[in-house]
Amino acid sequence: MILSKRETAVLTAVVETYVETALPVSSQALAVGLGLSPASLRSTMAALTEKGYLQQPHTSAGRAPTVPAFRYYLDEVLKLGPLPRREQSRLHDHIQPGAGDLPQVLRRAVRTLSSLTRQVCVIMAPRQDLARWRQIDFVLLRPGMIMAVLVMQGGLVSNRLVQMDESLSADELVRYGNYLNSLFEGRTTYEVRGEIERQLHNVRKTLDAYRRAWELAAQALAEEEQPEVFVGGASHLTDQPEFTELETIQELLRLIEERSRLLELLDKTSASQSVSVSLSQDMPGLAGCSLVASPYSAFSTNHGTLAVLGPVRMNYARIMPVVDFAAQILSQCLKSRF
Repeated sequence: MILSKRETAVLTAVVETYVETALPVSSQALAVGLGLSPASLRSTMAALTEKGYLQQPHTSAGRAPTVPAFRYYLDEVLKLGPLPRREQSRLHDHIQPGAGDLPQVLRRAVRTLSSLTRQVCVIMAPRQDLARWRQIDFVLLRPGMIMAVLVMQGGLVSNRLVQMDESLSADELVRYGNYLNSLFEGRTTYEVRGEIERQLHNVRKTLDAYRRAWELAAQALAEEEQPEVFVGGASHLTDQPEFTELETIQELLRLIEERSRLLELLDKTSASQSVSVSLSQDMPGLAGCSLVASPYSAFSTNHGTLAVLGPVRMNYARIMPVVDFAAQILSQCLKSRF
């Protein structure tokens, strides 16, 4: 629904005032800034209420924006500017001091973003299936028991115990690792799994010399592990007036604790190529909440997701550029490891 210029101006003023105060907005509070009479404002606000963009919590109170009002504001009104250089520098300085392995970088990013936005920050590590093979090593722990250490480009490391009925020597394991690395370096785990399945089907006919190498690789990549999820800033929930009710807080805390639900929520945003906003109507069971998310990646493939979770009444003009720039830093971090 397209609103008139006056309706759009009034809706924008209500949304931005409500974001600052978390209180219903009266016509008197807007009259001076918009240059309209209280009567004109009341008439326009009444029309916006009929259209479902404003609501009146109490008879004598002002109006508060609804979820559709925030969606209209995001889609039709909000113009994002670049993140101020001071905050760019702060993000760079806090997320990548001395780099470190990827989990360390993601933990720093979670802490920095939750501190900067005063909201909950959630980061999903890159999915292994989309990452590219760098090297696999097999370490003999004891006869029949082997540790497979798979290192992916970008810093992902997967350790998995592999059992073999046959006894293999340390030299054989090195030879099998070198063989697999020569075949698969630079290919995605998804591609490698498909190749392993094909080769195992014909292994006794054509690849008998490396049968055990293929069997080791098959166990090492038996199934994709769920990506790790990093969460920070849960204590900020109690700072929001929308989350003062115990039931709402408990639902959000359950979401944060249930990794599968978090992954499902983040997966829904992964198709986007840039920063996006999901409002409560897009997230069943999370009434009054909003998720500002952005994928981060190396080259053309999306690998992980970074998000800020908070009330619908978020300062999107500030938080969206923060999330977008932090995703750019993580993307640069991944690219530097290729």
